[in-house]
Amino acid sequence: MGSVNKVILVGNLGADPELKYTPSSRALCNLRIATTEVFKDKGGQRQEKTEWHRVTVWGDQAENCSKKMPSTKPITTCAKRPSPNHNGAGH
Repeated sequence: MGSVNKVILVGNLGADPELKYTPSSRALCNLRIATTEVFKDKGGQRQEKTEWHRVTVWGDQAENCSKKMPSTKPITTCAKRPSPNHNGAGH
């Protein structure tokens, strides 16, 4: 049976997208996304736990993200999660 390597993040941008170009002129955009879990502790007190995620967008989508995504705005992203031994090379 096949499997799915997919991550869906729903959160807020923590900073403006950072657009860069590789030496071969390929666009990449780094995003910092905050997700917050709200829960009650054992004493019934409301707690929040925020986790930060780094997402890299490539190519034309990277250029679009850098133009249309100001910080602090809600964002939903769906991506493939690289394997732990991912070295940045092509697949």
